[in-house]
Amino acid sequence: MSVRGHDAAPNMPTGYANLLENIKVHTVKYIRDMSKYSNLVEEIDKQEEVKEQKANLDNELQLLKQAIRNLHDSIQKVEKASKDGTDMLKALNAAKDSMNTAVSAFCRAITRAESTVLKVEMTDECHNAIKSARDELIKAETTLLASHRRLMIQELRNQNEEMRSFIKSGKGVYLSSKVFWWWAGISYVTSLYSFWYLLQLLRQWLKY
Repeated sequence: MSVRGHDAAPNMPTGYANLLENIKVHTVKYIRDMSKYSNLVEEIDKQEEVKEQKANLDNELQLLKQAIRNLHDSIQKVEKASKDGTDMLKALNAAKDSMNTAVSAFCRAITRAESTVLKVEMTDECHNAIKSARDELIKAETTLLASHRRLMIQELRNQNEEMRSFIKSGKGVYLSSKVFWWWAGISYVTSLYSFWYLLQLLRQWLKY
C-alpha cells in the first residue's frame, strides 16, 4: 500500500508533499537503475573474464598443438633411427658372415698348403749350379773382408803418422782439460804438503 505525502502528514503543505513524493519516486528509480547498471557491469566483467579465459585457452591450445607436432617429429626420428639401426645391424651381420666365410676359406687354404707335399728333383746340373754359386759367394765375401782389412790397417797407419807428426811439431805434453785439472790439483796439494814438511823440519832444527 502506497503512502502519499498528505496522508502521512496532513499538516504538510501540498507542494512540499509532492516534492517529497517525487524524490521518493526518483530515488526508487535511481536504485533500480543502479541495480541494472551493476548487473550490466557485472555481465560485462563476466564477458571480459570469459574473453581472457578464451585467450588463455587459445594460447594453451597452440602450445599443446606445438607440443604434439614436436612429439610426432620425435617419434618419426626415433622410428627412422630404429630403421637405420636395424639396416646397419643387418649390414654388420652380413659383413661378419662374409668375413667369417673368408677367414674359413683362408684357413682351409693354409691347411691344404701345409699338407701339400712338394716333390723336387735335384739333378747333377742343379747340384753343380748350387755349388758354383756357393763358391762364388764365399770368394766374394773373402775378397771383401780382405779389402776391408787392408783399408782398416791403412787407416790406422795414417792416424799413427798424423799423431807422430802432431807430437813432434808441438812442445810439451798435451793433456785434456779434465786430466790437466786433476794433475794441477794433485800438484798443488803435493806442494803444500812439501812446504809444510819443510817448515816442520825447520822448526825442529831451530829447537836444537
